[in-house]
Amino acid sequence: MTPSYQLPDLLSLCQAFELHTNDFCRPATVTSESWLLSLKTAESNDLLTSVERDCLRSAKFGLLAALCVPGCGQPQLTFFANFISILSIADGRIKAAQSEDRSGWLSDIKDTNDGVIILGKHELFQYLLPELERLIEKATAAWTARFTHSVHSYHSSQLQLISGHIHDAIPDFESYLPLRSDLSGLRLLLDLIELAENFTLPPMDEVVLQKFTRLKHLAIDIIYLMSSIVQDVVAFNNDQVQGNHYNLITVLMTHKNLSLQGAVNLAGSTIKEMFDSFIETEKSLFSPPRPSQTNKSRTSTFYYPLSWFTSLRSTAPSESLVPISEQGDDLARLGDLPSYVQTLKDCIVGTINWAYETELYFGKKGEEIRTFGWVFLNPAADSQEA
Repeated sequence: MTPSYQLPDLLSLCQAFELHTNDFCRPATVTSESWLLSLKTAESNDLLTSVERDCLRSAKFGLLAALCVPGCGQPQLTFFANFISILSIADGRIKAAQSEDRSGWLSDIKDTNDGVIILGKHELFQYLLPELERLIEKATAAWTARFTHSVHSYHSSQLQLISGHIHDAIPDFESYLPLRSDLSGLRLLLDLIELAENFTLPPMDEVVLQKFTRLKHLAIDIIYLMSSIVQDVVAFNNDQVQGNHYNLITVLMTHKNLSLQGAVNLAGSTIKEMFDSFIETEKSLFSPPRPSQTNKSRTSTFYYPLSWFTSLRSTAPSESLVPISEQGDDLARLGDLPSYVQTLKDCIVGTINWAYETELYFGKKGEEIRTFGWVFLNPAADSQEA
């Protein structure tokens, strides 16, 4: 019998997040794909492998960029389509790498303290160097330091993944989450969106900064966990054969003693809890509760009822909120913080909707799986046959 599982209803979690698409999606996608296909190595060979070239159009990376950054102009969108494409291709290569010399990094970066220079030492990201250098001309010292830290974390996570492959190790769930978070490269993307969109974040006290940082971390965790549920279960059979233990389903099945469906359900419930926390943190950031009120009704436009697995706890009621319109000068002092938070939400809802549109995960059955939720795994390409 063909193995199958039911995907959690991830789309229901995004009902409060309006889906937007950039008007320049098509021209930016065409330009980006043409650029990627034209890239050559120093030896004048195609930069992308034949498999990477064949999958480029059906992957729809331009659509993902258009969903994550729906308000930017065509040149910026083309850049983000290029960056997301390179990020995704690099992710595929690093997962197949079995030694550090196949990591894609062309030289040691330990003593380099400039994130753009570091990316310029990667076999793929180096082709983005001219655009990155133009973009960072307007960067502040604080942004540069933050971006450099994001790049170092991205590089370190790749080397850690290769080390795990070499030692045939199965990570525990607690260490797997931050590793995949860094490995996703989402912090790099968010840093670049902040710079390209000219977001000016206001001075924040310690409490507000903690809430904002938590929102950013939650958004990244939600995005990569949603992607992992889809990507890792689809790849589960082949990963088992190839000995790749850095698979969300493998980690949960091994350390939590779960079935495949049980592992999917646990990952789904974890995402649901993250969504709850994201919404509550967002509300507390922008609409502090009135201490004098005891009414338990919901007034925030960010709250919505969630339908999920019946075994999961329901969302608990909380204090009513001060409408943003009544916050007066406080709203003006927020600067571009609301726009940045909207970007986080665009990336969340855009990524999960893209997962059903791209052919990377479900082939041409994305709409069917979006409707019914059932995924039937392909037989593993078992090299041990016969």
